[in-house]
Amino acid sequence: MALSVCPHRVGGFPVISVAGELDVTNADQLGDAVERALDDLPSTLVVDLGDVTFIDSAGVHAVVRPRTMMVTLRTRLHVVADADQVRETFALMGLADTVPLHRTLDGALRCAAGRHPEPA
Repeated sequence: MALSVCPHRVGGFPVISVAGELDVTNADQLGDAVERALDDLPSTLVVDLGDVTFIDSAGVHAVVRPRTMMVTLRTRLHVVADADQVRETFALMGLADTVPLHRTLDGALRCAAGRHPEPA
């Protein structure tokens, strides 16, 4: 399945929606979109992996690659990841406790807005 990377805004927050298989062959597409989104100096960035059917370590790295820039900009990263394989890959890379993972886009947006987060 081809990768789709679609930057847009929801409720004032920048969201990058991703669909398909995210791996070493196409991870740069997402990494570039994340870096472009940071050009606008957002306080929050949501990466929606809800429609990702497979992710490898290169795909996870594309999401978190600009973490130093995010820390400098004080940009909070929220990731939507409902598929078990996606969540497990974040966990295997030791990121499940450092990157907020949400089951739904609505849950990520509620948390980004300072409302109660959804249960994991």
